[in-house]
Amino acid sequence: MEAEILSEIKEAEKKADEIIEMAKKESESILHNAAVNSSKLLTERQEEIKKSKEKKIMDFRDKAKLIKEEKLAEGKVMVKQIKSKAEKNISKAIDFVLQKFEETI
Repeated sequence: MEAEILSEIKEAEKKADEIIEMAKKESESILHNAAVNSSKLLTERQEEIKKSKEKKIMDFRDKAKLIKEEKLAEGKVMVKQIKSKAEKNISKAIDFVLQKFEETI
């Protein structure tokens, strides 16, 4: 009977060791999967950030280009207005100079 009890104890210890070994392997597998998944998530998040940054840069460049074109258009309008005003003033200036010249003669 003692031999039978010892045999059962050894069998129980063997099963306990197997359960502990399986738990260790499962724990390692879970940790490995968690590391892989977190690495994938990190890579995906970094890619999202990179794309977002590139989009913001492109949006900023587009906005800057539109502002530049708007300012150039405004500048062209101002140049035309100044040129038109100057052309009108030239004839007045010529008339004024001729009038002064005639007065001195």
